[in-house]
Order: sequence, then structure tokens, then C-alpha cells
Amino acid sequence: MTTEELKNIEKYKNYPDGSLSRKTYDRYFLHFEEYLKKYYHNPNFKEWERWYQKYIEPAFDLKRHHEMIKNFGYVSIDKHDFITQYEVYSQLKSDERLDEETKKYVGFLAGAGFFNQFNLSVERWFKINNWQNPNIKNEESKTLNEILNYPYGINYFKTLLTQMPFWRR
Repeated sequence: MTTEELKNIEKYKNYPDGSLSRKTYDRYFLHFEEYLKKYYHNPNFKEWERWYQKYIEPAFDLKRHHEMIKNFGYVSIDKHDFITQYEVYSQLKSDERLDEETKKYVGFLAGAGFFNQFNLSVERWFKINNWQNPNIKNEESKTLNEILNYPYGINYFKTLLTQMPFWRR
């Protein structure tokens, strides 16, 4: 981030806690661990829960695949790669930093073509800085491996998964 951009963000310093502007300020001026504690110790998971119930659960229930296909807006069941979904989910089974829902979500992400689109392996994805949008270089962001080592890092990760640019179709 340039000095000019930081100066623009600095004007949000005295905005009230809870405001989006103050959150933006804190993102750049608080230590990351404090930022996570302040904003992600008890986040609103409403969007996460909506995604999980509408797409992820049906994607992992053979009897509900057609429901997920309809909900997600695919024209055919062939548009989702269930084999890759389950392969990635299996790869993540032993990762104790992730809860079961997150492992399934990342598997779903794989089935939707994320890793193919960006020519990434799951291991590589966890090591890159701009894991939300791998096409854009961003050295200021933290890798998933770094994020998941912080208290509340999993909450941060889960919250941002539903906001990834990949989902904008």
C-alpha cells in the first residue's frame, strides 16, 4: 500500500467502532492478531450458514446433488466436478486447523473449478498471499498458512471465503 493510500485510510481513525470505515482503518493500523480479535472473535456467520446450507451440504449428499446444481445455477450436473471436490476434501481431512465445514467448503470450491481456473494445487493456494484472488499480486496480504496460525484466523478465513471474487459470475 502506498503512503498516499495509507494517509487516506488514516482519516478513518476517529470513526466509531463498528463502522466499516473504522474496520478499514484497523485493518491497516492494528496488529493483525488484534484486528482478528476485535472483528473475528465472534463474527456474523449468516452468509456462511446460507452458503453452507444452500450449496455445501447438498454438494456432499449424493441424494441432494441435483438440488445443489439447481441452487447454484448450473445448467447441468456435469458442470460441477464432484471427483475433484471429494479429492480436495480428502486432502484436507488431516488438517486440524480447519473445521469440517471449512474442509467441505474448500472441496466445493475445487468442484466449482477454482483451482483449475488458477492452475493451483491446494498446497500452493495455502502458501500464496492473495489467496482470495490469485490473479492479482498482493504481497501485503497474509497466506492462509499464516492466517490459520492466529487465534480467530479460521473465522476470518470462513468469512472471506464467501466473498471471493471467484464467486462473482
